[in-house]
Amino acid sequence: MIKRTILNAALGVVIMSMTLWVLAVDSFTLANRSRTGHVERDGDVPSGAIIRTDERYNRDSLFYGPRGWDYWNLLQNPQPYQDPNLWPDKRPTYFFGQLVMPAGSSLTIHGRFPYARYFKFNFYKFERSTFVAVPGAALAGYDIEPDPGSGNPFKVGADRQVKNRNFTIDVLAEEPPMNPAERPKNTIYVGRDEKQLMAGFRIYVSDKGYDGAGWGPADTPSFDGPGTTCEGKLADSTRLSNEEVVKRFGRPMGSAPPPLTVDQWYKLVDSKENDPSLTPATAPARRDGQFELFWGMKYSLVGAS
Repeated sequence: MIKRTILNAALGVVIMSMTLWVLAVDSFTLANRSRTGHVERDGDVPSGAIIRTDERYNRDSLFYGPRGWDYWNLLQNPQPYQDPNLWPDKRPTYFFGQLVMPAGSSLTIHGRFPYARYFKFNFYKFERSTFVAVPGAALAGYDIEPDPGSGNPFKVGADRQVKNRNFTIDVLAEEPPMNPAERPKNTIYVGRDEKQLMAGFRIYVSDKGYDGAGWGPADTPSFDGPGTTCEGKLADSTRLSNEEVVKRFGRPMGSAPPPLTVDQWYKLVDSKENDPSLTPATAPARRDGQFELFWGMKYSLVGAS
């Protein structure tokens, strides 16, 4: 009995020592940990969650990402496609990809509504040396019908915390119906011209406690799968898996050429007929700026000058 008591006491001392060793984290590590959860203002994604978002979703996919200000400026080695050169706002997380769909083919995207303030899916087509929005090829979160048994948290009055939140989007390489009312729900038409396309998800201000995409938790390494998966079908009814879709439809993520060369920009801004308060370094901004309506990229680059 005495030996057992001594043994139990010794075991207790060992367990307590191990517990104290685990809890005894040096001040340097604690300081670094505190920064991973720090945000400058409500709505920002903590740096630790930014790293997790990159680790979770930056893999072989039809949609490259995550892309945005935080990923480009805070990750140690961001990829070129993570540069938010077209979307410099700080809060969103984007997933964009370039693809070409053979005439008559289809793409089916399975996804989950993110825990976020706003969500949208867009398609653009390469025309006139840049990517322009495809008419009728955009779906805001509240316009997407959820799968049977799921809910859409973006509809007015909906439960924003609904657990089952799956959706399916069909993309058809066909011409759209003449009558918009004949378009099926969650269906996008991109035409049969086989031009290069850009498509992607915009996710604005993920909920507190979630990663930048709003698909997984911010402070734990585990989560319940990727935000989106794809499957495809060719015109001859050949079915494609997610990996085959990436291989057959996907194209390397690049950038559209600038609408003006450097020389054209200087010539435009330095013109004697131009506002003398504009400079090539700051145009179209002025020292004493005035708010104007946004009429499009062409007006922003040329008309405002």
